[in-house]
Amino acid sequence: MKQIAILVSLLIAPSLVALATGGDVDYAGRLGLALVFAFAALGHFVKTDAMAEMLPPSVPQRRALIRVSGVFELALAILVLYLPNSRLVGLTIIGFLIAVFPSNIYAAVRRIEFGGHSAGPRYLFVRAPLQLLLILWTYWFVLRGGS
Repeated sequence: MKQIAILVSLLIAPSLVALATGGDVDYAGRLGLALVFAFAALGHFVKTDAMAEMLPPSVPQRRALIRVSGVFELALAILVLYLPNSRLVGLTIIGFLIAVFPSNIYAAVRRIEFGGHSAGPRYLFVRAPLQLLLILWTYWFVLRGGS
């Protein structure tokens, strides 16, 4: 569950700093999202084997898929900063978050020893709200008023 705390901290810290200093809150919101995706991408390269266990054995090339999704997450982290208010980037992030959530369900049901999933299905009581928060955050800081 430590990863969840890190993700939430990375997400909201830039906005809190922006609010406290009178900075650009919209940029800070996108920066927080970029930090979350960059941190998650790092996990795909550092903990490839553990993350591959989050996918059913029937999924071919699990390790390669984890690495490719890490590159994709890193690209999203960059794009959300360099294409502010991009409707395509926002919708892609939301679609990605929805697409990967079943792997969290699988990992929780199977009690995979990675990222808190070993807590079993009750882990989803934390993970599901985080996914929803990330989707709402993306809507607010990327899609709202986007082009």
